[in-house]
Amino acid sequence: MKVSSILAGIVLFAFAAIPACGQNYYYVRSEAAQPWGQNTNEDAMDNVFGPGNWTTLYYETLDIGGLLSGSTAFIFLEGGDSSFTAFANFMTTYATPLTDWIESGGRLLLVSAPNDPLNGATVNLPDNIVLSADAFYASAASAAWATDISNPIFSGPNSTAYYFTGDFFAHGYFSGMRVSSIMESDLGEVILGQDLLGSGLMVFGGMTTDNFDLPQPAAHSLIENIIYYAAFTRL
Repeated sequence: MKVSSILAGIVLFAFAAIPACGQNYYYVRSEAAQPWGQNTNEDAMDNVFGPGNWTTLYYETLDIGGLLSGSTAFIFLEGGDSSFTAFANFMTTYATPLTDWIESGGRLLLVSAPNDPLNGATVNLPDNIVLSADAFYASAASAAWATDISNPIFSGPNSTAYYFTGDFFAHGYFSGMRVSSIMESDLGEVILGQDLLGSGLMVFGGMTTDNFDLPQPAAHSLIENIIYYAAFTRL
């Protein structure tokens, strides 16, 4: 077991007494394929929650009542690449109950890097936040950095960095009055942010999977820290 996994387990144990709503943790993507054919998100979920302690669901077959129940503590919605269409449809259909679930104490992480080179994309998220991606990769970010280095994401549970490059690091970006920036791109767009809704938290990113990013292992540690923060940080 790598050191980062041990540290994550120690810190996770320390905070295990303060779950958001319940005890179930979910990773949701399209059944079409893993984004960019990568399992980096699944590896990060394993390192944060432990293998066998979280569940993969698919947009096309999930039970929305079970997902947004009081027994669910944390949801990671993957909406990039092969999952984008199913993710966008999910947000269109379930934005209202998803908002209600967050306001009641739910913890949501959504990461979406739309990957259509010819067409732009716009998705409305809870609390009037908008995810956008520009056509012809005009919003694709080759670098990104922390705008709030005091955010716990950059201090643990794993060692990470404040500055990253990638081909590309992010495709999506966010706008709206309620966007609180955590990272911005070399194009001046918010590519990682957060929003407090009621007694819950929504963290949102426009990043690709971390296999595209440098430095490593800091880039993989970043997604682990983001998951941990979204699920367990004190509000």
